[in-house]
Amino acid sequence: MALTTTAHTKVKTFFKNMVKEGRYIIGGVTKTTPIFRVLQEGDQITVYLYLNDSVAGSITKFQLIDVDGDVFDDQPDSVSKKDINGVLVAFRYSLKKL
Repeated sequence: MALTTTAHTKVKTFFKNMVKEGRYIIGGVTKTTPIFRVLQEGDQITVYLYLNDSVAGSITKFQLIDVDGDVFDDQPDSVSKKDINGVLVAFRYSLKKL
């Protein structure tokens, strides 16, 4: 049995509303950051985090945190961020109806 178009749309809306904030680990310390933007284009949902030029150091992980405070997505990384520019991080998901 397949999802209806209405159900598929509701699942995408539910998915977008599940993410509450971002986290990143810099210099071994966990920091939170607000969601910068959520963009939906068809079946693709992209959640953006933006770290401005006030953040500097070695970043080893980016995470999305859900409305219950649990880790929704966890992406190890290795970014050496300087304080002269920002960094835009994208988490991209595809929710296709098969």
